[in-house]
Amino acid sequence: MTRPSDITHLRTVEEADVYKAGILAGHLRRERDDVVFTYIDHYLDDSAAPPVAFTLPKRTDAFRATGGSVPPFFAGLMPEGLRLTAITRAARTSEDDHFSILLAVGADTIGDIQVLSTGTIPADPQPLFDQSDTTSADFTALFTRATSTNAEELDRTALPGVQIKVSAQMISTPISGARGPAILKLNPPEYPLLVENENFFLDMAHECGIHVPNHQLAADRNGRTALFVDRFDRIIEHGEVRRLAQEDACQVLGRYPAAKYRITLQEAIKALADAVTTGRGSHLVATLQMLEIAAFSYLIGNGDLHGKNLSIRQNPAGTWEVTPAYDLLTTQPYMSWNDPMALSLYGRDAKLAYRWWAEAATRLGISIRAMNRSLTRILDASESWTNRVAEIGFDDKITHRLTTLIAERREQLRPSRV
Repeated sequence: MTRPSDITHLRTVEEADVYKAGILAGHLRRERDDVVFTYIDHYLDDSAAPPVAFTLPKRTDAFRATGGSVPPFFAGLMPEGLRLTAITRAARTSEDDHFSILLAVGADTIGDIQVLSTGTIPADPQPLFDQSDTTSADFTALFTRATSTNAEELDRTALPGVQIKVSAQMISTPISGARGPAILKLNPPEYPLLVENENFFLDMAHECGIHVPNHQLAADRNGRTALFVDRFDRIIEHGEVRRLAQEDACQVLGRYPAAKYRITLQEAIKALADAVTTGRGSHLVATLQMLEIAAFSYLIGNGDLHGKNLSIRQNPAGTWEVTPAYDLLTTQPYMSWNDPMALSLYGRDAKLAYRWWAEAATRLGISIRAMNRSLTRILDASESWTNRVAEIGFDDKITHRLTTLIAERREQLRPSRV
């Protein structure tokens, strides 16, 4: 197996094995400036073996990407932001060398896919944070490690997203009695209180009836905070970790991550709901759940609900469903209070009063009655939270402005305003 210190050698690797739920399914291969994916015959012949992804149906023909890119589904597995920069520099390659970057983190991607140098035995990399508690930890040092270009310190887990997050074990809490795979989110210096922000709104979303992952705010020895979030693409089964398939809207649509702000909200919802139906799940339930996540995001001023922040997964019973909501936080204090919705909803990304949600629901096949019930439930449960915004820790001016914004949007979303 390639050692972390040998990461620059990944530039010379020509072929990779692709595993689906621990079973060898096919190969990724460089062909000059192209990268192609092909299934192996044995996997194609197994009628019970599922396709690697919705956009990679089982067939004998190759799936080809050009210009150094991998096919869009695989590109959606790669890290972004500072972690992508760190891995790129450690491998001494460029950000458009998808193949080498994917090999660096492919042993532990979101979902049930592993991408490894040919002949490598699948194994999970060691989590960057594996302590049983945080009282002796130093989150500032951990942040430095997570963004380091030193190959020996790299987190070899593929965690998409711009926010700095590293692989971890969920610490033992009343929420999670047994430690299992988790993501640890760290506060970046330029965005203060980001994890307190997300923790607050995840709690609020839960009270509003929106499914969110188990999570816990924790402090290190210096009093600095970080947020543990259970990985919902992993479950503990018979004492072992089982991987669950997961795809975001860009992956299901066959779009590269760069398109995450260019698709529309209705396009993302339709594509994911159609995929859920293909996976024996409920189209109507999936559509309504995603509309609820979007409406809640508007309510709290979350301007970053993009195409990679809406996802579906295959649950332990084999049925596809919408994942728990994630990356739920208000972006307004960091964006000068002028951050519209990341994705437009039928041409509108701001001032989304009730009638826009009612019309969108109808166009997406959801009854007005069902949409009204959802909005009423969210707004009723959110009332007490509007006066708790100070718990995040923002100063008085920001707290007042955020409280006012949420209160005003609660009124905008009221079904009685129709």
